[in-house]
Amino acid sequence: MAPRSLTSPALHRRAAGRATRPTALVMVVLAAAACGPSVASPSVLPLASAVATPTPTDTGLGGGSTPASAGPTRPPDAEAIYRQIAGQVSTIRQLDLPDRVEPTVIDGPTLVKNLTREFETTNPPDEIAKSERLLKLMGLLGPNVSLARAYLDLQGSQVIGYYDPKVKQLFIVSRNGAVGAIEEVTYAHEFTHELQDRRFDLNSLGLDTIKDDSDRVLAILSLVEGDALSAQTSWMAANLTPAQLGEVATAGSDPAMLAVLAATPRILLETSIFPYQAGAAYVGNLLAQGGYSTVDAAYTQLPASSEQILHPEAAPSVLKPIRLAIPGDLAATIGTGWTASAQDTFGELQARVWLREGGVAGDVARIAAEGWGGDRVVLLDGPAGAGAVFWTTAWDSSPDAREFESAARVAIAGLRLDTVVLSSGTRVAMAIRSRSPGTPSDATLRSILESLVRG
Repeated sequence: MAPRSLTSPALHRRAAGRATRPTALVMVVLAAAACGPSVASPSVLPLASAVATPTPTDTGLGGGSTPASAGPTRPPDAEAIYRQIAGQVSTIRQLDLPDRVEPTVIDGPTLVKNLTREFETTNPPDEIAKSERLLKLMGLLGPNVSLARAYLDLQGSQVIGYYDPKVKQLFIVSRNGAVGAIEEVTYAHEFTHELQDRRFDLNSLGLDTIKDDSDRVLAILSLVEGDALSAQTSWMAANLTPAQLGEVATAGSDPAMLAVLAATPRILLETSIFPYQAGAAYVGNLLAQGGYSTVDAAYTQLPASSEQILHPEAAPSVLKPIRLAIPGDLAATIGTGWTASAQDTFGELQARVWLREGGVAGDVARIAAEGWGGDRVVLLDGPAGAGAVFWTTAWDSSPDAREFESAARVAIAGLRLDTVVLSSGTRVAMAIRSRSPGTPSDATLRSILESLVRG
């Protein structure tokens, strides 16, 4: 949740740096995976797992799924249960088992208090306001929606455990102290994160320190979560009974939880789902190449963009992001009283989400975003509440650029944005301005956009 990034991963980044949070949604997804060759796409939070009624899709984990077995006999006490699961997950993930494996068990109110305190500590109000302003100017957040409230509501409805690499502690939520199938699956996922942390040091991955690049953060999260999801799925397939899988699936039917998901802005949901859904496919590709040794090696050469996660079959060197720069004098060019508040990189995923939000059909949006090569977005604040967003993009080819521009114009119309768009060769740039007095003229915007598309 680094506040310097403007989009929803601005929230996600600090969550990733501080805590790994599985939620109920991923449980149902994995129950389906353990039962057979199909699994639903999870709806989840960063470093978290979550729960919706599963819809069959390919798992993308590689190697297929193993039918659920009757499962081993569970020890009678919680400590023994967790120790047994720890040993099994350690063997699956091929990482050393630590001496202490017991989680800290907390109740629901304590969880909400912890999440709220963390959010308030790691997300300064002015930075949240910038993120919210950017998303509203781009049409990704409704005019009356609070970004902070939407994020906390989503977390509060989903989270049932987390691992905090800052304090090296694993937390499990239990309302009655019992250890059921949901607690076991949550622990299997979170304990994988603890194993990752001990071997690769999650705090060293840059999730808490990367500046102004939410797309890169999503890519790293996808490795971490795809890795944990793979190990968790394997553990479920080998150790949960059909009855336990049913218990996990039932957890996804809570009406209040589903209502929160339905009310959550698309940009929050999509960027929350991505590290799990796309991360699973990405890690599945690594496993197919060389097993967990190949996954381990990925922690020494981290993925750099959502594009690399979405297209794991391509070599990272081929999909190396083009780093674009925003001129330092941009605000002064617009006029007196304008300041550049912050910058970010959207990436292929969030470009696609923006197109979808503007009414572009799913396949059309996906194809239009696939030619992404790089981008940069900057939020500018002007006098009397005026605002503007400049978004400059680079594409793999001129046809790719034209394809995106065509889709972008549909999205702009669908979102009813006051926008000027300009393109040249492989570059497309746009300026989105607020409908308020004091915003720059079309001529001023075009002059700036011309400099951006020239590179």
